[in-house]
Amino acid sequence: MSKRCGPHVELSTNDAARVTRCTCGTIHVHLNAQGLTFRLAPDQLRHVANAVSAAQRLIDLTDQAGAAPSETVN
Repeated sequence: MSKRCGPHVELSTNDAARVTRCTCGTIHVHLNAQGLTFRLAPDQLRHVANAVSAAQRLIDLTDQAGAAPSETVN
């Protein structure tokens, strides 16, 4: 991703994040509360989105069951 970024097209936005694509193809994910922006290739975004989605499903399941995940990761 060494190309220079240009104008952005908004792909998605909500109170937590804004996702845009610039003319070079890079996807920018800005986390509003933290002020962080991640620049990702489209295939990287797909993998990150899948990981976050899987984590959210696990959190939802453990919250419903009243239990915490059994493994701790730092």
